[in-house]
Amino acid sequence: MCVIESRCIDVQGRELHYLERQGYDSDSPLIVLFHGFPENAHAWETLIQKLPESFRVVAPDLPGYHLSAPLLSPNDYQVPNLIARMGAFISALANNKPVILVGHDWGGAIAWPLAAFMPQLFSKLVILNAAHPSTFTRALITSAKQREKSQYIHTLTASNGESVLRASDFGLFRNMLGSKVFDTPYGEKLLQGWEMPNRLDAMLNYYRQMPQQVPLHNPTDEQLANIKVPNIRIDVPTLVLWGRQDDAFDECILDGLENYVPRLEVQYHDEATHWIHREQPMWVAEKVAHFILGCR
Repeated sequence: MCVIESRCIDVQGRELHYLERQGYDSDSPLIVLFHGFPENAHAWETLIQKLPESFRVVAPDLPGYHLSAPLLSPNDYQVPNLIARMGAFISALANNKPVILVGHDWGGAIAWPLAAFMPQLFSKLVILNAAHPSTFTRALITSAKQREKSQYIHTLTASNGESVLRASDFGLFRNMLGSKVFDTPYGEKLLQGWEMPNRLDAMLNYYRQMPQQVPLHNPTDEQLANIKVPNIRIDVPTLVLWGRQDDAFDECILDGLENYVPRLEVQYHDEATHWIHREQPMWVAEKVAHFILGCR
């Protein structure tokens, strides 16, 4: 079994923790994995073990999660600031070579615009059940089903969101992730991370600082008309892997994705849910490896 090491690096004055598995040599392709909410870098451990050993793999705790230091201001969690910080992190590790970026959920919400605005850092992009900002925003306007699926966000952004989560022993998180997760060592790491000082507040700041908040039930036509769809274009070759049993995203958010991502391939897994990276790690690893090695 390959060795996964725990490391830390200073990025823009704040410590960022990451897991790393070395490749064969300095020429090994570098894959960077961005986890989602409410997970941490350890969500990727099984997938890392199944990726070809020739790859160097890095998986950070996103800023404010688990062992990565919380940021100093709520504004630091605005997407442009997160993009700048995570771009600096990748630049520090990449040895001036383009990397393959993989993002799930909130990690994907950062990965999409990061690849759009800093394409020079990347050779390829892989997205796992994460909505593109443009198609997600459009779906908030056109899809009542997507608005319904996104209503949980109001619990997270409410002024009492943190106290509600703690009072319920993180019941919302447990329901999201499924009870089986908490019978594993990874589940213990999740609970430890959520209990660390200032971590839960940091995690919720990602939602509080979203550029487009989710409309409440039954929005008016005027409210929907005021939602502006951003034009986020990605020219990096992109693979989207999608679990079709996703409770967070309606599949309509993939409609028209090729208008923003012209070099696009989408592959579906009929049984996987939102947590495709942990449920189907071998399937994901095979698709990622083929995308990287087969499309050179």
